[in-house]
This record gives sequence, structure tokens and C-alpha cells, in this order.
Amino acid sequence: MGSMTKIALSIAGSEASGGAGAQTDIRTFAQLGVFGATSLTCIVSFDPHHDWSHRFVPIDPQVIHDQIEAAVAVHGRIDAVKIGMLGTPATIGVVAEALEQYRFEQVVLDPVLICKGQEPGAALDTDNALRSRVLPHATMVTPNLFETRVLSGMDEITTVEQLEEGARRIHDQGVPYVLAKAGTLFDTGTALDVFYDGSTMEVLEVPAIGHERVSGAGCTLAAAVTAEIARGASPLDAARTAKQVVVSAIEHRMHGNAPFDCAYQGCYGR
Repeated sequence: MGSMTKIALSIAGSEASGGAGAQTDIRTFAQLGVFGATSLTCIVSFDPHHDWSHRFVPIDPQVIHDQIEAAVAVHGRIDAVKIGMLGTPATIGVVAEALEQYRFEQVVLDPVLICKGQEPGAALDTDNALRSRVLPHATMVTPNLFETRVLSGMDEITTVEQLEEGARRIHDQGVPYVLAKAGTLFDTGTALDVFYDGSTMEVLEVPAIGHERVSGAGCTLAAAVTAEIARGASPLDAARTAKQVVVSAIEHRMHGNAPFDCAYQGCYGR
């Protein structure tokens, strides 16, 4: 690995089909010229016998600690961290301790609030822990529409103006950069996100590519933002590039037997 190669650490779950989670993060990092390390937080596998729901198995917190410790020790530096699926208060606790210990300069949080198949009560405890323990360490957060509503405390978000207000409210909680994602849910004919940094409010749009569910699009966006920030891009420029990466990943998505396709990042820039 060249001395100028940037290093990103994905703290996320393993998703067995390869369409999301750490597998997506590593592919996205590599496609953007960034070396990827991982700390797996859970094992997720779709259940083909029960409507493709998630089978969720958390990894022991000590093992998560050991993985982060190893990544930092081996490389001596981590240029940016991407945090994805955490899933339990115990996992959030050990990741928060690592963030406090290592003081990573760039932390991109994709605030996955619930995994299908989790109990709602457990999800609430997880949401609260994520907000109190991990969100304060994030330099950038990339919530989807549901996550933006939960984190902002808003009752509904159905317009661009409400999405902008949600981004403001999350920023006001101490997150320097917010990329709030509506995707195609506003029926604008575009995939629409809002970027806010306390002064600049910018609506980012790219042409929508169908309305079918594509697994891994959100992971791809957050991982691409992380890789670009690791390479020195500004958060806004990182967001712009990341949206183009997602467009390519959806255009070249993988088709299979599930009722959703999987984003594929390997054709971006080629």
C-alpha cells in the first residue's frame, strides 16, 4: 500500500448476500481508491422462507473492540470512519468507547435505527443509545427520511422544506454536517437529498433510476462520502460525488431471486 493511500474503517454489519453492510463499504472504498478496514458488528442474513426478513446476530462487544483495536494498531492511522448497522445498546456502547478512545477526526454515521426482525422495544433502546452515545462523535450523518424524522423529532417530512428543517434540527444537536436523504420518495422524478452545514443549505438531485427497492444504496452513499472525505474532499463535494457513485451502483445493480436488487459499485468511473 502506497504511503499516500488513504485508509477508511467501516464499523458495520456483515450482510451475507454482499448487497449491503461492510461488504458494500469495502467495495465502495476500493472503487474510490481508498484502502478499507472493517470491524464487524453483527451478522445479517436474509431469510428466504419468511419474506426475506433479516436474521440478525450481534457480535460479542469484546470482539468488536478487538477488531477496532487491531485496525488502528496495524495501520497507525485511520483517515475516516464509516459507522453503519450497530443494532444493540451493548454494541453501541463498545463503539462509543472506541470513538472516545481514538478520537477519529472524521466519522460518518449512517444511523441505521432498526433492522427488520428486531423487537420494537429493543429498537427504541437502540435509538436512544445511538443518539446519546454515538451521534455526538459524528462529523457527518446521512439519515434516510425515516431516520431524519426520528432524529429531528418531527411528526412528518413530506416536502423539501420539511426535510431542510429536519436537517437543521439534527445539525443543532451538534452534528457539523448533515446529508438528509429523501431518495425518490418525494416523487420529483429525482433522487433528492439535502445537505446542511450550519450555513449552506443545498438540495442535491440526480435523475431517479426506477422506483424498485435496491439494497445497499444507502450504504454506498455513506461509504462513498467517507472515502471522499478520507481523500480530502469537502463534505459537500464528497456528498456530490457520492450521489454519482450511487447512480452508477443502481444502474449496474445485481438481479437475483429476492424482491429487491443489490447495488453494485464496480463500474463507477469506468
